[in-house]
Amino acid sequence: MNDPIANALARTLLPLFWVAVWSSGEGCRAFPEPEVSGKAVVTRAGEELVIDTGRDGTDGVGLDDHPIGLCVVRNAGDLSVVVDNGDDTGLSYVNIMAGGGLPHASTKIDGDLYQGACELIVQEQQGEPYEADVAAGPCDLVRLFDGAKARLETAVFHVSDCSGAD
Repeated sequence: MNDPIANALARTLLPLFWVAVWSSGEGCRAFPEPEVSGKAVVTRAGEELVIDTGRDGTDGVGLDDHPIGLCVVRNAGDLSVVVDNGDDTGLSYVNIMAGGGLPHASTKIDGDLYQGACELIVQEQQGEPYEADVAAGPCDLVRLFDGAKARLETAVFHVSDCSGAD
């Protein structure tokens, strides 16, 4: 999509799509405002690219912030963490997901989507509301239409009040 309006609409609706998909499981309840803090580092062709939530990953962000931060929990072990700065230049989007026993990562670099299997470590915190520390990487990511490669070196996020958490 090269149409600026379509790109803006897609970036806006993507987090809402993930909320709908991940919270559609049986037994889910109304969700609080999720918060994500952290950063991810991706390398491509010798270039290091970083996306963070602010102040080197220490600021927490939610759906109404820039960048957007979103976390969704559907079942035990099924977790998705998204940070999206709404830009199509550089590293603009990262999604690390552990779902259905198939952990993986997706990133958007200069408007192109890269995906790959990626081991995740999720350390859930005790108590309410839901909180967890989530880490991924290193893992290889591939641009699907031509096989170009990137590498998620590290992604470390702290999440709380994730949508769908029981």
